[in-house]
Amino acid sequence: MRRLVRLLALLAVAGACLPVSSASALSYPVTSTADGTAAGTLRWAIAEANNRTGADSIPIGVTGTIDLKSALPVIFDPVSITGPGAGLLQVRRDAVAAFPVFVFASDANPSSLAGVTVSNGQDGLGAGITNVEGSLTLTGVVVSGNEARADGAGVAGAEGGGIFSMGPLTLRESVVAGNVARAGDGTSETLAAGGGVVVEGPLTMERSTISGNVAEATGGTGLAYARGGGLVTGAMATIELSTISGNVARAAEGGTLTRAQGGGLDAQQADITGSTLAGNAAHSDGEAFGANLSSFSATLARNTLVAYPEGDAESCNGLELASGGYNLDEDGSCGFGEGSDLVSVVAGLDPVLRDNGGPTPTHALLPGSIAIDRGRSFGSGIDQRGLPRPSDFAAIADKEGGDGSDIGAFELQAPPPSPVLVSVWPGDRVPPNTRIVSGPPRSSYKRVAKFRFASTEPQSTFQCKLDKRRWRRCRNPFKRKVRAGAKHLFRVRAIDRFGNVDPTPARFGWRVKKIVP
Repeated sequence: MRRLVRLLALLAVAGACLPVSSASALSYPVTSTADGTAAGTLRWAIAEANNRTGADSIPIGVTGTIDLKSALPVIFDPVSITGPGAGLLQVRRDAVAAFPVFVFASDANPSSLAGVTVSNGQDGLGAGITNVEGSLTLTGVVVSGNEARADGAGVAGAEGGGIFSMGPLTLRESVVAGNVARAGDGTSETLAAGGGVVVEGPLTMERSTISGNVAEATGGTGLAYARGGGLVTGAMATIELSTISGNVARAAEGGTLTRAQGGGLDAQQADITGSTLAGNAAHSDGEAFGANLSSFSATLARNTLVAYPEGDAESCNGLELASGGYNLDEDGSCGFGEGSDLVSVVAGLDPVLRDNGGPTPTHALLPGSIAIDRGRSFGSGIDQRGLPRPSDFAAIADKEGGDGSDIGAFELQAPPPSPVLVSVWPGDRVPPNTRIVSGPPRSSYKRVAKFRFASTEPQSTFQCKLDKRRWRRCRNPFKRKVRAGAKHLFRVRAIDRFGNVDPTPARFGWRVKKIVP
């Protein structure tokens, strides 16, 4: 209901300002960073474009910061707004009053925004950018530091910390980072969705990064539900050559139920190709699902890398998550079952998101990563950075049916051919390395402990040791019931197909608290 009231209010504002004349497309250049209605300001340009029927353009020729003391006019006619570059121009809310930075009404269809940073917006719905129903394309845009917030009274719902779009949305070479959707103390429901983005219409995401966003639902007497720390989609989402990283869905202190779901991506339906989902987290006092990815219906992943799940959940959650081949699933929870998939192996991914070249930050593959040359491009000739794909290392064998592409959004570039060929592969006497990728909370009342682990070498087997028991061969995942009121230690070591044993087993210590009657 709160969402409907908000959108109806936006439509009412647009309807009260109908165009007064019709003309062919015109350009309204922005030549000043001042926040006013004088000619040459952004506020003036939007008002002028609104006053004429049909598509117009707003080229922004200034650099610096446009500080908004009040909300910009709602955009209700098709417009193309083009800035000098996200690193050169910032449009930000600079007021005590809460309002979103850009609002595109239903009749602004299609519209586009390019080459700007959108920041410090605040609203319950789409704090940075709100798109009501039309088609919106963002190119080379940074959406950062915005907050969707709602507190108390019935349903406390905060959606789309960075962007909320009911209509079709295209993200191209853009970054959505450091935004928050935060809800608290709803009397019936406390809902936080899409710390970065909520898209109810179709989504196309190309060579973009969604990182460091948070959806947080806390308190209340009913359901406390956080979903899609990075991204929530309600229709078909096509995600290509993109990174979803370091986002968090966090839920705590719910009355009837507490749930966190889809730390990175909470998808209705998606087609994901050549992308990386890593280091996302789902934290909850109660239920937690899909640290990196949660899917409601048919979702297909191809040449995609899923790694480093954080928090209280495994990487993936979704009965209808399917593999199109050549994926890497580090903790084995995604259910990828094609022969070309790599499952329960260490990804060899740089855990830090960096500027590795190209328009958006990425996670690089480290030298020796098992993802190198084990994928397939599926028709793409570049990686997220725009560098050639495949870039094939002659000394590394391709996966059967693959073309030497790397798995994920990043393509490690092979050095120029040398007349002297030197093998980069270790001999058969080199042991594997073992890593625990998920385990129980470090301190809890739960007596059943579940671990997932991975080896740097494919086709490895594992041995496990719990507390003072002997080493025994074990399956991945490993699940055991342990004693309450005690500290426990789990160790696991990989054995590669040549019989080499990891001399430094991975370790995980935790405490199970005793329930006092």
